[in-house]
Amino acid sequence: MQQPQPSILTAPLLERVAARAGSCPLLLFLLLGLWVAEVPVRAKPSNVTQAQWFEIQHVQPRPQRCNMAMGKVNKYTRHCKPFNTFLHQSFPSVAATCQTRSIACKKGQRNCHQSKEPVSLSTCELTSKKYPGCKYKEKRQVASYIVACDPPEKGDSRKFKLVPVHLDKIL
Repeated sequence: MQQPQPSILTAPLLERVAARAGSCPLLLFLLLGLWVAEVPVRAKPSNVTQAQWFEIQHVQPRPQRCNMAMGKVNKYTRHCKPFNTFLHQSFPSVAATCQTRSIACKKGQRNCHQSKEPVSLSTCELTSKKYPGCKYKEKRQVASYIVACDPPEKGDSRKFKLVPVHLDKIL
């Protein structure tokens, strides 16, 4: 993965600090902290729940072209997401997957659930990362999936005992 470049404002500052840092580990640690602060945050926007963010990123009942669909995802984070998968199902259909038996997730949690059958989906892979004009290569397929599910948060529909919050794996 390509390392992000420091912004125009911080690049000269980082160069000056690095020159003065010499072999001082604390100063180098602080320098690293400044550089990391430049990396865009890919976390969930604060004004949506985990399930709402899952729906924005991964639920698309009627397939759209990746460039258009990803534009809607990227506007929340204001950067080009490198890779994304859209499930061509309704949110209630994906939420029904949360009622299947629990299995282990990739990172070991036990709140994952596998779809009962394969579904139509699209994967979008970033080819040009100039936000807001991000461009994507699209691949359509039919596959089963695994989602992580949690109880609904305040602001989520109470129709579901569990709601999808993370697309863990495409099988």
